[in-house]
Parts: sequence; structure tokens; C-alpha cells
Amino acid sequence: MNNEVEEQSTTGKHKIVSEIWAFIRIMNVRLRFIFLMVIVGLVVGHWETLMNYYDRWQRPAQAADMVQSREIEYFCPMHPNIIRAEPGSCPICGMPLSKRAKTAIVKLPEDALAQVQLTPLKVQMGRIGTTPVGYAMLSRETRTVGILEYDETRRAFIASRVKGRIEELMVNYVGQQINKGDPLVSIYSPDLVVAQEELLAALRSLDQQKTASELLRSETEFLVTAAKKKLSLLGITDQQIDQIIRRGTPDTHLVIYSPISGIVTEKNVLTGQYVDEGMRIYTIADLSTVWMQAKIFEDQIAGIEIGTAVEITSTAYPSEVFAGRITFVAYTVDSATRTISARVEIANPDYKLKPGMYANAAIRVPLGQVTEIKEKPESASAPSQSSEEHTIDTRGLSKAYLLLAESYAKDATDIEALNQLINEARALIAKGHGDIVAQMSAIAEQAQKFQDKDLTTQRALFKSLSERVINVLRNSPPSDMTLFTFHCPMADADWAGRTKEVANPYYGKEMLTCGEMTGQITAKVVTEDEKQAVGYYCPIYPSQLFEKPHDCPINKFPIKLVKVEKVLAVPETAVIDTGMRKIVYRETVPGTFDMVEVKIGPRAGEFYPVLSGLKAGDKVATVGAFLVDAENRLNPAASAQYFGASGGHQH
Repeated sequence: MNNEVEEQSTTGKHKIVSEIWAFIRIMNVRLRFIFLMVIVGLVVGHWETLMNYYDRWQRPAQAADMVQSREIEYFCPMHPNIIRAEPGSCPICGMPLSKRAKTAIVKLPEDALAQVQLTPLKVQMGRIGTTPVGYAMLSRETRTVGILEYDETRRAFIASRVKGRIEELMVNYVGQQINKGDPLVSIYSPDLVVAQEELLAALRSLDQQKTASELLRSETEFLVTAAKKKLSLLGITDQQIDQIIRRGTPDTHLVIYSPISGIVTEKNVLTGQYVDEGMRIYTIADLSTVWMQAKIFEDQIAGIEIGTAVEITSTAYPSEVFAGRITFVAYTVDSATRTISARVEIANPDYKLKPGMYANAAIRVPLGQVTEIKEKPESASAPSQSSEEHTIDTRGLSKAYLLLAESYAKDATDIEALNQLINEARALIAKGHGDIVAQMSAIAEQAQKFQDKDLTTQRALFKSLSERVINVLRNSPPSDMTLFTFHCPMADADWAGRTKEVANPYYGKEMLTCGEMTGQITAKVVTEDEKQAVGYYCPIYPSQLFEKPHDCPINKFPIKLVKVEKVLAVPETAVIDTGMRKIVYRETVPGTFDMVEVKIGPRAGEFYPVLSGLKAGDKVATVGAFLVDAENRLNPAASAQYFGASGGHQH
């Protein structure tokens, strides 16, 4: 009995243990999924924090010093107006606040509206790419449509000059092709017979007056001349008149000949029909040339003038291209359509183009000046400075300035460098004019204040002097070196140096590495080959030149040897239209972009011609420019730039 009780007790214990173990196994499987979901939730919830740590790890070694020299603030990426001094969450969306350098008012280049600084990670994730601004052969293309019509200068009406009856039609149907001088119609006219009789009578009278007086013979000769002229006005040719005189009898029928070659487009009479004087018998049109009235909007008429080449295509012949020239531009604009009419004359030797057809026109206008030359010059091997980009020689001024800045970084003063700076400024005053004289005068006057001052006072005065020198060097960079500009947030001042290494002249060894590089000053040397191109020019393709002289590809236009002026061009993808202005983002140093306002001309293919705001060699954001712009808009102060206001430049 006891054994049975013990066995039952043991069996019950094993059953409980099995149930507990099964429960633990089930919970283990479920807990793995729960644990995984918890980890994913933590990563998603703290993604911004993790990325900040990763971003900090990616920064260069000197980034720590740069951050330490500036105050830190925390902001919400979704709500930029939320800014806090301590880390936390956004009160609107609950998103963790991101850390950044505290917004500070700093001085930007004169032509910059704002500045955006992107980390290497953001540049890589945004696939942001830059393209240097350079010179290119550009042409503006205007596309329009029109209807083909007759060339009015190659159209004629054949009318009867006398009353009579149609005896014979040599041209019997519309569409018949004829040549100049071909007979068209024979007309019987009593008036014509009378006119011939008058001529013959006058000739007989003249023949009978061989012994008559000179006065009488001259009167008779006058009658003969008048009779010939009358027949000529009635449509009788000189050859027919000679035949009448030789024959001595009148011709009862008048044959009318075609004055032009072409195609009969109208036939208004039949054989045996009586016609009156002036009645139209045929209409003949020469279709070897046709006209097209192209409608051009008023904002596209710049550069379109008489002689401009036009490329013509038609849906009837999609694989063929025709060409013509503008022969007339209307003097008024249609107030209803805001277009102006330009008449295009098109060569049509095969008569493929028919009046009444619709046609597409592409008008290409070169943006640079085209000058015909007689002989192709050799390529210019030596570079020449562009007068726009290098107006004065600032090499001596920049070297003296650099020596002075380097001495302050070493906690010393350099009297020789200071005197050299003053002398260079005075030399440029003597050579310069206008704004240069005013700028150099201000630099020389400021430098003279340094005389007999201690290091602390000179450093304080150096802030204003450095600002003036940097402005001059940006407009007229030295041709023999590249300079780098820096900003010191503690002194709120800028300076320039020879290398990218930070050497603070305002604090010296006390805070030598305090500051950051804000840009560089490089002299762009433009060669003649960059600013112009020489080759054989086809007016219908003004954006390309040919190496060998030959006819244009489609219409045998005479090709000429020319020199074409290239135009400073910026890619179309780099330009952002804010409504009030056109802006681009110019990269000064890797990851730092200045928002610059530019003035551009009409779009030319994938480029815009630059009128002002950029110079050759500037790198602008072309791939991902809208991402840089979006990053700039997150700055509340910078967003004022999009509405024509300016409340300061913030970073």
C-alpha cells in the first residue's frame, strides 16, 4: 500500500516538472522575439543620438578643438525654432534634440548671403557633387511652329492684256510644271490685229518717203516707234515684232509666255472662252523656295535678326532636316498672343515642302560674339590674365600682410613687414584708380596707426586691417599663391594664411589653434584658348566648330573661319530660383557652401550664361544642390533670404 502511494507521488512530481519545463521552453521562444523587438525599438528611438556619435567619430582630429572654442546648443531637426541649452526632447514632436555649434553672427564674404556647413557623412549620404564654373560655347535655342506658304517674290499672275478669245491653251491643268519662256496660251484679238496694221502702215509710209524732207521722215519714224511700243505693251515680244515686220502681214493670235519658272497653281479659263483686258488666266508659283511665318514669344526675340539660320522639320518627312534664314522680323507684337512674326525663307529644290504644311522651327543664336578671320592662328601657349578677374597686382601686398599675421601668431611684432605693407598700398594707390585707390588709402591709413603700438594694441587694430586686405584679395587674388581664410569666434575676426593649418594671430600661443578655415583665395588664370575658340563655323549649328572647311551638313551654307567668344557658364542643375532671386551654392572648402546670388541670362541647353556673381574656377553644387538648399532653410535666420529680407548671416 505504501509503495503504491510513493509511486503515485513520484509520478505527480515528474508531471509537474515536465509542465514547468515545457512552459519555460515556450516562454524562451517568445522572449527571443520580444527581446529582439526591444533592441530594434531602442535603436530606432535613439537613432539620432547614435548617428551623432558616429558623426563625431568621423570628424577630423582638430574638430574637438573647434567645438570647444564655440558654445553648444541643441535643436530639433523637425522644428528648427526649438533651441535649448541642454539636451532633451522636442516639446512638439518628442524627437531627441540634436547637438550643434551655437548659432553665431559671423562675417561672410561680401557676395555670400548665407553659409552651410555639412559633415562628410551628410555630403556622402546626399551624394552632393560639385562642378567648376568655366567658359563654354553656348547658343540659345528657340523652338516654335509655323505654316508654310508661297514665296511672294516668286509668284506671278498671268493676265490678258487685250480683249479676245482663247484659241489654244498650251498649259491645260493645275500643277503642271513650266519653265521661264514657255508658251502658255494663244489669244485672238481684233485690237491686236489693228495695232499690227498700224505698225505695218507706218513702215510702208516710211519706205515711200525716201525722197521726202527730214522733218516728214522723222515724224513717220516716230509713228513706227510708237506702234512698236504699243505692241510691246500688249504683250508682243521683240522677236514677234521682228517676224511681223519681215512677214509684212499681221499675226492674228497673241501667244503669252511665262515670265518665271514654277508650277501652275490656278487656271481660270478654257479654250474658246472670251476674256477681257486684265482678266487673270493663270497663277504660277516658284516652289524652289517657300516661306514660313514663325511665331516667337516676346521674351525670346533677343538675338533673332535678319540672317539668323533656322532648322526646319516636318511631320511629313521626320527623317529629313531643312534649313532656312530669317529674311524679315515684324516691327509689332501681337497683343493677343504676345508673339512676333519672323519670316523664314526655306530652300525647297525637290518641292517636298508644300504650302499649307505645319513645320517646326529651331532657331539657335550664339551667345558669344562671332568674328570672321582670314587665317587660323596658332594656339596660344602662354596664359594671359583676364582683366575682369585680376585687375591689380597684389603679390607684394599679400606677402607683407602674411608676414605681419605670422609675426602676431608668434607673439611678436614685425616693423619691416608693417612698413612694407604701407609701401605696397601706396604703390597701388599710384597705379590704381577708382575703388582701388579708396581701398588702398584705407589700408595705408589703418596700417599707419600700428606705429609705436604694443602687441596687444596692434592685434586689436589688425582686425579691421585684415578685413580690408581680405576684401581686396578676394577681388584681385595674388597670381603666385593660394591663400586660405580663417575665422576666430573668440575675437570675432578673420585672417588669411598660406596653409590650411590654423595659426591664430589674435591670441598667439595662448590659443594658437582656435578658429576654423572658412574659404580660400585662388587666382584663376584664364588662357585665350579657354575664352575663345577658332574653327570653321556653320551658322545653323553655332555651338560647335569644325576642324576642316566644308559645307554645312544640311543646306550647304557657306562655312567660314571664325573666332567665337566663349561665355562663362554655370550648369542648369546648380541654379535655384527662390522667386526673388537666383542663387547657387559655391563650395569654398570641402563641406562648406556659400549661398551666392547670381545674375544669369536665358537658358542655353544645360547651362546658364553667368552675368555676375561667379568667376571661372568657382566650384558650385550641381548634384544634390536642393539638399544643400534644404539644409540652409532649416536655419530660421537664413530663411529670410528667400523673401528678399536679410536679418544677418547665421551658421
